[in-house]
Amino acid sequence: MENTRTLAFQVPEEMFQRIKDYLAAESERVGRKISQREFILGLIENALEQSEETTEQVNGNQSEYN
Repeated sequence: MENTRTLAFQVPEEMFQRIKDYLAAESERVGRKISQREFILGLIENALEQSEETTEQVNGNQSEYN
């Protein structure tokens, strides 16, 4: 089993309700329940991938000029 760590945080009530509404609509759209965990992990993965791509592009551009 993979090692895991807990990441916990609080959000304002309004944001929590918006997330719940989004998850209900998205679950209906795709035909299966989407959990809060799945949603948040997806957001984090997307942000990390974008950051890594940007870093690779910047590093690639810098090596072209060196």
